[in-house]
Amino acid sequence: MKLVFMAFILVVFAAAIVPISCYAQNMYDSSDEDLRVFDGRVVNVNLSQSILTVKGIVQIDFPISPDTSLQSDIYDIELSDIDVGDYVTVQYYRSGSESRSPMKVLTVTVENKPED
Repeated sequence: MKLVFMAFILVVFAAAIVPISCYAQNMYDSSDEDLRVFDGRVVNVNLSQSILTVKGIVQIDFPISPDTSLQSDIYDIELSDIDVGDYVTVQYYRSGSESRSPMKVLTVTVENKPED
């Protein structure tokens, strides 16, 4: 009986630890968070810090990582190919509802939109 109880405790403990460790390894699990979309005009491209600043309804600084997909129409581009004034759509995850919560940028698409 004591052995069964100890096994039960071990299983419960293991079940509690696994989700925590999975979350720590992948903070941006799409099953846990909503994909967000933001569009607007590029107001700054910081190549040294890999940050793209976009102004739409508000202004947001998007951290660009090596696994962020940067596209123009159907072509892959580099961050240096994006210019101030370009109209972009950004798809990203944010790990919380606060504006300072970490985010993971999935794609940035430069679009041909007419001037406002």
